[in-house]
Amino acid sequence: MPVPTLYTNGSYLLKNPSWHREDAPWKLSHILRVLNSIHVTQMTRVLDAGCGTGDIIKLWSQKSPEVQFVGWEVSPQAYMLARADEPHNVKFVCAPEPPAGWFDLVLAIDVIEHLEHPDAWFKNLSSHASLFVLHVPLDLSVRSFLFPSLLERERQTVGHIHFFTARSLKQFLQKNNCQILSMHYTNKYVERPPKLTSWKSRLGMCIRQLAHKLLPHAWAAFWIGGYSLIVVAKTNRDTTLAKV
Repeated sequence: MPVPTLYTNGSYLLKNPSWHREDAPWKLSHILRVLNSIHVTQMTRVLDAGCGTGDIIKLWSQKSPEVQFVGWEVSPQAYMLARADEPHNVKFVCAPEPPAGWFDLVLAIDVIEHLEHPDAWFKNLSSHASLFVLHVPLDLSVRSFLFPSLLERERQTVGHIHFFTARSLKQFLQKNNCQILSMHYTNKYVERPPKLTSWKSRLGMCIRQLAHKLLPHAWAAFWIGGYSLIVVAKTNRDTTLAKV
C-alpha cells in the first residue's frame, strides 16, 4: 500500500507541529458518546488506525486500564511523538500495513480524507475488525462551493484529498458493506472556538454559532460547513441504517 510522502518526509509535521494533539480530549468525548449511544462497553483490544500522536488512546487508556490499545501510524514523525509517553496498556506501531490480529473496535479518526485509496484501506482493515468508529470532516458545503479556496486551503495545510458530505460518507460506507449503527455531527469551531482577532473572523464565528443554534445540524453543515460526522459502523447487514 503506497504511503503518501507528505506524512513520512516531515512536511506534515512542519505545517502542523502539534499534529492536532490538542483536539484529542474533544475527539475522545465524541467517540465515547457515540459508542455509549449503542451501549458498546465491553472491549479488550482497540486499534487506532492513523493514530497520529496517539493522544486519543492515551487518554482513553487512563479511563479503561483493562483494555489493550494499539496505535498504528505510517508517519515516523508522528510515531516518535506517540512513543514519547507510551502508557503500559498502549502499544504503537509504525508500518505500512495494519498490525496483525483481531480487534473489537477500529478507530479511523480524521483519516480517510487523507488517503489516496480509502476503499482499499478500509477493505484491508475490515479483515481485522467488524466494528468501526469514523470521524470525517464534511468539507463540502454551499459555502465551499462559493469559496473554493477553502478546499484548497484544506489540501495545502492538512492534506485533505477527498471531500465529503454526509450523503457521500454514507455512500462510502454502504459501498464498503457497512451498516451505520449511530452517528452525530460535531463542530470543533463552535464547541472549541479558537481565539479570534479580526472582525471578519468574529463575524464568521457569530454566523457559525447562530446556524449551529437555530438550524438542524444537517442543514448547517450543508449551508455553512465546518462540521464533521462521527459514525459507528459495522460490517454486516443486520441493523437498520441511521437516517442522514
